[in-house]
Amino acid sequence: MNDQDLILGSLLDDLAAEAMVLEPGDLMTYGDILSRLEQLLVVAEGLGAGPLTQLIGGLKSIMEGLILGQIPDQAQGVAGLTEGVALAQSLLRGESGDHELSLYLTAQGLAEGSAPPAPVPAADQAADQAADQAADQAADELAAAMMAEDAGEPAPPAAPPSAPPAASPAPPEEPQEGEAFADEDEELLIGFVTESLEHLQSIEVNILLLEDTPDDQETLAAVFRPFHTIKGVSGFLNLQDINHLSHILENLLDQARSGRLVVAGEAIDVILAGVDQLRQMILEAQAAFQEKRPRRAFFTGALEERIEAVLSGEAVAPEAPPPPRLGEVLVERGLVEPEAVEEALAEQRERPDKPLGEILLSKGSAGPSEVAEGLKAQRAMAQGARQVQAQEVKIDTVKLDNLLDMVGELVIAQSMVAANPKVQSINDRKLSADLSQLARITTELQKSTMAMRMVPIKQTFQKMVRVVRDTAKKQGKAVRLLLEGETTEIDRNMVEKFYEPLVHMVRNSVDHGIESAGERLAAGKPEEGTVTLAAYHKGGNVCIEIRDDGKGLNRQKIVAKAMERGLISSDEGLSDEEAFHLIFEPGFSTAEVITDISGRGVGMDVVKRTMEELRGKIEIRSLEGQGTTFTIALPLTLAIIDGMVVEAAGERFILPTVAVVESLRPRREEYSTVQGRGEMIMIRGNLLPLIRLHQVVDDGHERPEPWDTLVVVVEHHGQRRCLLVDRLIGRQEVVIKSLGESLKDVKVVAGGAIMGDGRVGLILDVEGVFKAHENRRA
Repeated sequence: MNDQDLILGSLLDDLAAEAMVLEPGDLMTYGDILSRLEQLLVVAEGLGAGPLTQLIGGLKSIMEGLILGQIPDQAQGVAGLTEGVALAQSLLRGESGDHELSLYLTAQGLAEGSAPPAPVPAADQAADQAADQAADQAADELAAAMMAEDAGEPAPPAAPPSAPPAASPAPPEEPQEGEAFADEDEELLIGFVTESLEHLQSIEVNILLLEDTPDDQETLAAVFRPFHTIKGVSGFLNLQDINHLSHILENLLDQARSGRLVVAGEAIDVILAGVDQLRQMILEAQAAFQEKRPRRAFFTGALEERIEAVLSGEAVAPEAPPPPRLGEVLVERGLVEPEAVEEALAEQRERPDKPLGEILLSKGSAGPSEVAEGLKAQRAMAQGARQVQAQEVKIDTVKLDNLLDMVGELVIAQSMVAANPKVQSINDRKLSADLSQLARITTELQKSTMAMRMVPIKQTFQKMVRVVRDTAKKQGKAVRLLLEGETTEIDRNMVEKFYEPLVHMVRNSVDHGIESAGERLAAGKPEEGTVTLAAYHKGGNVCIEIRDDGKGLNRQKIVAKAMERGLISSDEGLSDEEAFHLIFEPGFSTAEVITDISGRGVGMDVVKRTMEELRGKIEIRSLEGQGTTFTIALPLTLAIIDGMVVEAAGERFILPTVAVVESLRPRREEYSTVQGRGEMIMIRGNLLPLIRLHQVVDDGHERPEPWDTLVVVVEHHGQRRCLLVDRLIGRQEVVIKSLGESLKDVKVVAGGAIMGDGRVGLILDVEGVFKAHENRRA
């Protein structure tokens, strides 16, 4: 079996895996399988595999019939497809012949003289014919690039289509509203919107990778294929404007795949603009269906003119490197001597139909294991490593959240049963063992359901590539974005809320942090600035860092602006971190000029509010002239909090462990009072204000002395306070419960949790406690 056969076998294996799990009516997967069949058809024609080419062509006809609704029984069509793929694998291995192929084609109505597919209503024949022509054209468009991707050299000319290829539909002179959707289209439209938005996100990521490596055929194909899928399905749903624009963008990329265009500069900008336009169109289609109204029209004439301008350019793509040859791989890896390869190549020139590996085997110059290893390495180098993705099941997020809530209730119920005095009084070893086993199961169940809500932060990080690129381009700066820890997982709900603040902070790093090229060169820095996004787990939290190598924060300028606005009276005793945190105050900005990116002082205020909502904290480190690092610590999830349970005045309270620094019993001599600042405790050489939790809850109990009890040092935005409590109960993970609308204005409390004995413990808001203490003193 030669290299092309190996490639064909691999493509067939991938197709078989996808066909095995195909569900009738899954339109998006239909489109993916059709694309795979088009690739297979090109490779099979290149090999001259007549029977296999005939079979794959028949499978393509089945797939087109399923997509266009020409096969009424979708389940039967899917079964026929699966059977045909299995037969194709047998044909490639030589286990089946023309007789089995003839029987299959006849059974499926694909053999010459067999009954044609189910008739199509006359009113739809024109549309179906256009769709068939478009599919034929798509196969022709794929031919050159597929041979380049899979074989490393151009494909032989394909046979002309039986009908002239369908032209891209002409856009209307004026944008016209689309028709309203019918109710029966709901499932198809929902699937189209979800999958298309994912495709557009994938295009954004890959097109920016392509900017750095414009000759990477794999990345180019990864950009082309999503446009091809969107075009096909939007045409099926009669979304003509989306179909038209995606078709034009697909044509642009086809020019790049054929080597007639370099995807760089303006071409990248145009494709990104097309992605933005398609996203708006798709979201509008979704909104129009939900609101039962016609779709709003979009004018794409200006964008199409830009695309035409790119297509009419004279840029020539750089010559792609040739694929590695088997002989080169064998010699490079030390598997075969160079002289033996040269001798085998000389014999191959006389007998070009004989593979090099077979010649080496016949001469005894290499063993089967060496040739196999060389072929495997050659294939990996030519095609790139194939990533095997785990199978995923899509599920409604509402159902997932309900499941998590019920598991949380189960954990609470298990704790209450175990803490019941009557249960604890039963002296039975079997019951104790069973309760311990139940506790382990509920804990693992809780962890598993939590993991179902966790998603890698990779997609959020990759969206920042576009943010950095666009911001830097507007500012005329050269900025590179580095991503670290993209596989770090975080709660899905948290990702959605964290996205906007992250955009603000990344933009600020490029706009305010990174200097202009001239300033950087004058300071002895590289002309290109660097912004780094990093994510990692630390102490039960997800930490996200935004680092830049820019000019850093100017403490004097920040303090002067804060004093000017009356935020502080002086900077006496103000640490650097406390001074830096002033940038999060509403309306605070040190920018000299207001631009469309920043300068109004609203972005960092959004960051602060979101961090409070997410129970996170921000640390700032900055060295003037060297750069700034923002470190954001977020809890792993919003549904469960890791807390320190404390008792004060007979009540239990929960402090988020992210805010707890340490706990201790102070000595009498470490206690003092300072005029204007109240009670203080000396902790490691620093005077920290003392907050009596009894006073915050205003319970009327006797106030204990600090040296007779405990203090917990807590921190919020760089500020530390000592919280006086009666005793520490321990660290515990609790399920957060809302206190309801009637208690939403109680600022010292962030929520509640049902403890093991069935009573409620209040989760303290550290910032709210700090403010309540300051208000009492005032």
